[in-house]
Amino acid sequence: MTALTRKFIKSFVFLVGCLFLAISPGFAGSVRQAVYDGQFYPENADELTALIRKYTELAGKTPFTFPAGAILKALILPHAGYVYSGWTAAHASKVLKNQSYKKIIIMGPDHRVGFANCAVSDAPAYETSLGKVLLHPDAGNLRENHSNLFKSVPKSDAMEHCIEVQLPFLQHYLKDFAIVPIVMGPGDAALYAGAINGLLDSETLIVVSSDLSHYLPQDQAISTDRETIRHIVDRDIESLSLKNQIACGIIPIQVLTRLALDHGWQPLLLHYSNSGDTAGPKDSVVGYAAIAYFKMPDTPLQKGSRLMDKKKGELLLKLARKTIADRLHIQIKEAEDSSAGLSDESFTAR
Repeated sequence: MTALTRKFIKSFVFLVGCLFLAISPGFAGSVRQAVYDGQFYPENADELTALIRKYTELAGKTPFTFPAGAILKALILPHAGYVYSGWTAAHASKVLKNQSYKKIIIMGPDHRVGFANCAVSDAPAYETSLGKVLLHPDAGNLRENHSNLFKSVPKSDAMEHCIEVQLPFLQHYLKDFAIVPIVMGPGDAALYAGAINGLLDSETLIVVSSDLSHYLPQDQAISTDRETIRHIVDRDIESLSLKNQIACGIIPIQVLTRLALDHGWQPLLLHYSNSGDTAGPKDSVVGYAAIAYFKMPDTPLQKGSRLMDKKKGELLLKLARKTIADRLHIQIKEAEDSSAGLSDESFTAR
């Protein structure tokens, strides 16, 4: 029996179980078993740990200094097979080291089923090669308090990869957290953001699971992804619209952008690559970015405003653009002198 056949049987059995439980009163959901171990990442725990350590070591060669006084609030990370996107995903290690969160909200796009609004698992836990991760009670709270937007979709639970693929990296870098897994279909990103905003506290991290452009020649992909990253860093909600389908996780990115605007979180690019840089051909690539969102405690929002203190906000935005220029080896006019005036340690991120 091949590994692919075993995975198909595992997914089928889990789906049948979910459907049975969904129509059986009084039964709680079963553990959402690993479906993509052996495909997207190693099935063996020791091999998986060794691979994550390898990518983390490679990521360590990318210069980065955690912004002094900053608080990490969110990440955008890719969700492809680790051989393709693991290098970029491992850059999360640069900001997750010595961090602790009780709740991680993982938002990703629906790839497999097709449904409106959002699917939130009713399983008690997700399982990967590295063990089980419990679901946070807020997963149930979303379904109960916002049932028009969030519901259990057993078929999505059984088939979707964007949540599962994030977990081994998080399990490796963090301890003792629970998750709120949200798979997003078409719908109103503003309404999604409003509901999720009610779950946020000082012990919560958001992770958006998304790749960037898909199946373009490498040069074209880099150009397209450069613009996408610029829109993300600028928190340009209009450019991050559905008509500009520039990332598979565009809806979760829109949701995060709205939350970042409301709370004054500033995105910084940690790393960019595409599958042509790692394990794929260069004539048809998928783009990947690791982007961190920080809250600067010494730059509170003005009452009734979404903008940070003007001077520091402009400096941090220039710094973010400089990071794009450095990572993609391009010239961005605003980035040329962005280090000027960054003597404040809160902004010495590079």
